[in-house]
Parts: sequence; C-alpha cells; structure tokens
Amino acid sequence: MELTGTHLRYLLSMYQLSHSSEEMRLTEIANRLNVKKASVARIVGVFRDKGLVDQRPYGKVHMTDYGKQVAGDYLAYVRSLADCLMQSGLHLTIQQAMDAACILLPELPQECIGSIKISEVVES
Repeated sequence: MELTGTHLRYLLSMYQLSHSSEEMRLTEIANRLNVKKASVARIVGVFRDKGLVDQRPYGKVHMTDYGKQVAGDYLAYVRSLADCLMQSGLHLTIQQAMDAACILLPELPQECIGSIKISEVVES
C-alpha cells in the first residue's frame, strides 16, 4: 500500500493511540499530531477508503485489523530506518530519526523497503 510521509505520520500516531484506547476522537489525534481537526478528518476519510479505519458518522475512529497490521508493518520499517539514520553519525534524537524515516520511507522504491532489516529500536 502506498502512503505519503504525512499519511504515515498520521497512521503511526493513530496506531500508538489505539494501544491505549480502541476508539479515538478526531480531537485526540489532532492534539497528538499538533494539527487541525479538519486535517485529521480528511486523512481519516482516506484511511476509511483504504480499509485502515472505521468511523461512525460524527463518531469515534477505530483501526481495523487490517489497519493495525499495515501500521505495525510500517512501524517496524520506520524504526529500522530510524536506527540506520542514528547509526550513520547524524546527531539525531530518536524522535528526529523517526520523523525523518517517516518522510524517507515512502520515497524509497518498494524493492528497497522489502530489504530493510527489521531491528529493535527503543520507542521515544
């Protein structure tokens, strides 16, 4: 599935929020990402069309099983890519490396993504 860097940031934030609560409000997601609620509503619509989330009209959002699987896979790749960035000698915090990996990952050819070694990275 092709996602932009922005989509990836939203998806991973929603995935992390879903660990503490099965359902999320648009306001919660917006606050976590420091964006406007309208931006979240647009992205949720995109994710709904892709089968990543479900939402009742004017209701809470929850990730589908498929959405959790996709997000978990992407999170593993983002963590591994962030680890590579940190080991490259760049003086990045874990959060900076994760943010950079979210931007970089969607720009890589699919065959490169499949060859990324999955590693354990401490979550910020």
